[in-house]
Amino acid sequence: MYRGSPTKLHDHVSRLLAGGIYKVPPIWFPVMKTVPPGSSVLRSPLQFRKRPQKIVYEEDSLRRRFYRDHPYELLRPQSLIEKEIPVREDWSTLLGGRHPTQISGESVIKYQLYLMSTGMSKSKAYAQACNEFYAIRARQEVVERVAEEQALAFGAKRPLSQTER
Repeated sequence: MYRGSPTKLHDHVSRLLAGGIYKVPPIWFPVMKTVPPGSSVLRSPLQFRKRPQKIVYEEDSLRRRFYRDHPYELLRPQSLIEKEIPVREDWSTLLGGRHPTQISGESVIKYQLYLMSTGMSKSKAYAQACNEFYAIRARQEVVERVAEEQALAFGAKRPLSQTER
């Protein structure tokens, strides 16, 4: 495969023909001799030295901070299929009529963004979003504990643990 300059391709193929590597010239060979490629085909070496501009979203710093403070939220399973849960547009409250199990770290980040768009500072918005998140998680844990106790009271049996098995 030829990786040189397009303007020198004709010379390269000429040497291959003279050396006997190519027996028949390519179909484009005579055309390339009469109409050589222009300099517009070439790219300047400076073009390759430029790095692409970094794409930075405001959510990235919020996401880094939230998951640094709450690393165990990354362990909660999440559904990646958007069709199951309709896309939410109104972020005036964190829960927003959803079931507490549908609230995740991403919900907190979007809610914090909403609070910041209303004029609240980044730190106050983070504190408020996290406080509401903690309240939702606490209610959820209480509901789960009560449901487990009721199930045990009505005769359900806990599954055996790994050690008991």
